[in-house]
Amino acid sequence: MATPAKSSGAEGLRPTLGDLILAALVAAAAVTLLFALRPAGNSGALTARISVNGETVAQYDLTALDEPIRVSLDELPYPAVVELSPEGAQIVESRCPGEDCLRTGAIHTAGEQIICLPNKLIVSLEGASNAPASDIDVVAG
Repeated sequence: MATPAKSSGAEGLRPTLGDLILAALVAAAAVTLLFALRPAGNSGALTARISVNGETVAQYDLTALDEPIRVSLDELPYPAVVELSPEGAQIVESRCPGEDCLRTGAIHTAGEQIICLPNKLIVSLEGASNAPASDIDVVAG
């Protein structure tokens, strides 16, 4: 007695109309998020914002600087000095414990920050970037 021939099962794996509609919706959502989450257009200026305890204490247009300037923050619990230049910003002096803000080094790209937790100090860059785009997301160690 011969066994009846069975289908290969591939027929049951073909996409249905519902599968195609779902794939189109996922693709449309991805394109929408791509445009919705893009950064806003930059004015061409790179701005450094210095905040202490959540309040902006100074703001500088770095693209307008001809040479580096130093901003002394003597009113902090641990006095610090921030150096600003057309290329970016960095904390060059700080008496805070650990001195992690000094080890951060210079920042050059909009969206980067230097944070000094003991002083509740944040130096952030906003606007356009003078540095070329980098594929590096994070540096550890």
